[in-house]
Parts: sequence; structure tokens; C-alpha cells
Amino acid sequence: MKSQLFTLLVTVCTMCACANADEWQTLFDGKSTDAWRGYNKDAMPDKWSVEDGMLVGNGGGDIITKEKYQDFELELEWKIAPGGNSGIMYRVLETNGPSYHTGPEYQLLDNDSHKLEATAPTASGALYDLYQPKVDAAKPAGEWNTTRIVSRGGRVEHYLNGKKVVDAQLGSKNWKKRVAASKFAAWKGFGEAESGHIALQDHGSKVYFKNMRINPLAPASSNDAATEDTTDRPLRVLMVTQSGGFKHSSVTRKPGELSHAEKVMTELGIESGLFRVTCTQDVEKEFTPEVIENFNVVIFYTTGAMYNEQKKLPIPEKTMKWFLETWLKQPGHGFLGVHSAADTYADYEPYWDMIGGSFDGHPWGAGSTVTVKVHDREHPASAPWGSEFTIQDEIYQFSHWQPEKVRVLMSLDMEKTDIKKPYHVPILWVKEYGEGRAMHMSLGHREDVWTNPKYRESLLGGIRWLAGLVDADATPNPEVDKAENAKAKAAASATPAKPARRKAA
Repeated sequence: MKSQLFTLLVTVCTMCACANADEWQTLFDGKSTDAWRGYNKDAMPDKWSVEDGMLVGNGGGDIITKEKYQDFELELEWKIAPGGNSGIMYRVLETNGPSYHTGPEYQLLDNDSHKLEATAPTASGALYDLYQPKVDAAKPAGEWNTTRIVSRGGRVEHYLNGKKVVDAQLGSKNWKKRVAASKFAAWKGFGEAESGHIALQDHGSKVYFKNMRINPLAPASSNDAATEDTTDRPLRVLMVTQSGGFKHSSVTRKPGELSHAEKVMTELGIESGLFRVTCTQDVEKEFTPEVIENFNVVIFYTTGAMYNEQKKLPIPEKTMKWFLETWLKQPGHGFLGVHSAADTYADYEPYWDMIGGSFDGHPWGAGSTVTVKVHDREHPASAPWGSEFTIQDEIYQFSHWQPEKVRVLMSLDMEKTDIKKPYHVPILWVKEYGEGRAMHMSLGHREDVWTNPKYRESLLGGIRWLAGLVDADATPNPEVDKAENAKAKAAASATPAKPARRKAA
């Protein structure tokens, strides 16, 4: 009955696919292994056998298809012995190394024996150690699973027991970043072949296959740059909330607890499924190249100086130089400065040049209600706010401001704000930084701002952009600064100015 059901499902899938039924090729019919041979061998290894209509691997090395395939649909059934581990590799080339040195792997595993969650990056159905399964679809050891792999134009889809568990674009920015951060980075040619053999892995455990067939598809064009990986593997975000100078309540921790801002970001990452946050208030131990290399985005909600020992934020200058000149300039890497990140390293030009400005007082204190105008309603960081909004928060003004290097997304509306100043006050801006990206969000002094849904959506959209998951315009717009300066001067000249409060953030 199960075999009949499988045949029916295959028929339906074939009718839905953009291929003709007569293009399907049998890879194993329960009897013949003519489509296979050993990896780097002319014949099948002796320890691979045919038993009761099943192809059984029990040592002897990997086997590969005699033919190579570029775009294809592969369908088969498999089961694994308790404690077992195996895999299906594709686009495999024969080299002096093992088959998995060139071919991405569809993992076959007894998850329970290996004490793995079904959505771990090395669980059954995963694109091994790069893309984790989206859902729990694996059956226990000893039970039959159905697998379908679709490779078309560089896009690879893994299906397990009828559920899509992985969707990845080989060669995309996201793919390259994941490979670069993995052990595969040292394996020359990994995942780069446009076509190759299908391989079944011998990993020292007994594994069974049946009903194996493949449908070669006409090659499709790859669209790496325009296609986003629809993966559920979360980004990794490092949130630094250490204070060398003034310490905000939003980042002040109670014993044994995260701070308010840290809790909000942790919850936001989990609820959205987009990222996971690691929070630190010990930059000497945890803001190091060895640690930072594991992250996609770094957030600063910090205060402090580089050279002032009384207000020092103790990141070695050598480390900060590496962070700014090497790590941040890589594709898929981003820096998010929140509120007092601009009150950090005002004595260190490479930092304020990166972030775009330095704190220079806050005439609008934490109890001020201000109006903010949105200049760019398309950028994912500013889109949640609409065209304008009012908010109660502490608002910074800036020195070292460089409008020619940034794209201003939101500004203080001086014409609608009680305290008038004759200059432009940006609230949110972004910039390209090498091949990486940077963003500064001035709002965030007050704890209630962090629970504002629009603020949370703004940070979420910003992180997507910073990590390169979405694109948006970051072209500098100094014309906005010029226009807002003119409006601010006119508003200030019409209203007596109140004295500025110049103090620590």
C-alpha cells in the first residue's frame, strides 16, 4: 500500500513539475545498480548490496551516479539504522578528497540518537551545517522517509516526507557568507560546480534506499543577486550595551537579568524568527575578532571614549580598527548604532566617521514630545513610521555630522517642535560602508520607546537591510540636510530659542 501511495504521489508531483513524465530516469529499481559506481572507482563497492528490493550501504565508501546532473528533481525513499548517519550529495566532482568536499549534502540522520532537534542545522533534511530544516518532518530510525531534491538555476529545495524543509540559492551572497563562516570555506570548490554526480554517503552506518529516480531538467539561468534565500536559519546579532560614560536605564541590568533593551531585542529576534541575540557588557573579553567573526550584525547601545581613561569603553584600538576596516566592510555585515552609540568614541575619528556623527547635547530631554518627519518611506527601517509621527523621547543633536556620506531617512520636524534650533537634526540614517552597511537610530533613550511596535519594526527592518537580506536605497542625500537646515533656521528665527542643555547623554 505504501509503495502504491508513493507511486501516486510521484505521479502528481511529476504532473505539477515543468518536465515531461518520460524524462524520469530510474536510478534503482530494486534489482540493478547499473546507474551507480564507487566514488573514484569503476565498479560498485562490495559492501553495497541489494537486499529484498533495497539498496543497502554498510561500508565500502561512497557511491555516485555514473551520469552528471545540473538541474534535476531527485526522488527516493530511505531509512537509517539506529544511531545512523548518512547523506545525499549533489553536484559532486571526483577529486583527491571525499565527495562532500565539493557536493552540498542533504543530511540523513537518526536525530534522536544524536540528541538533535529536528530543526538543527545538521538534522535530517538539512543542507548540512548551512541551512537548517524549517519544520520537524523526519521519522525515527528504522522507518521509511521520502525525500525530494529540486535543483533549478542554482536554487535548491529539500523536501522531507512531503514538506519543504530547505530553500537555498547556491552562489548567492547569503550562501557565500554561510560558507565563509563554516568549515567548508577551506574546501576548494565546495558547492561551486554547475553540474556533478549524485552521491550516497558511506558514514559507517547501515542505510537503506529504494524507489530512486531522477528527472533531468533543462538548465535554468541563475539569478544570485536578485534572489533572497528563504531560510529559517537565524542571523546572529551581537548587542553591546556597556557604558564607559553615562549609563542609561534602558541598558542597566538588575542582578541576574538582562537589561530592558536587551530583553526587547532578544524577544524580537525570537518572535520574528530572523535573528538570535548575544548580549555583552564585557567588551574586553567578548568584543574580540574571534567572537565577532561569528556574527552578522553588531549593535552598539554604548557610551565612552577611546582615550579618556575615566570614561573609557575598553575596546583595544587594534580591535576597533580591525572591526571597522575588515569585518564591517564585508558583504552581509552590518553595524546598528542605537541612541547613545553616537555618544561613544567622539575622540576616535574612524568610529564617528563610520557612524556619521557624534553626540553634541540634547536640548530635547526625555520628557519632550517631538514630531518626526519621514523622508524615505520605502526603506525597511523607516517604512513602519508612515510620513510623520510624534513621540516622547530624548533627542540628540550632532557634531562631526557628514550629510554628504549618509542617507537621512528621518529628521526632527523643527517647525512642529516646541524647542526651535536653527539647524537640521537627523533621527535615522543609513550608509554603505565598504561592502557592509551601517545605520544609526537616534531614538531609544526611554524604555517605553523600546516597546513601541513601530520602533521594533523599524529595528527589524534595519537588521534585514544591514545583513543584506533585502536591498534599499542608501544613496547619500545631502539635499535633505540643506532643505531641513533652511526650514530650521526660518522656524528658529520666528521663535525665541530656549537655551540648550549640554550634558552627558
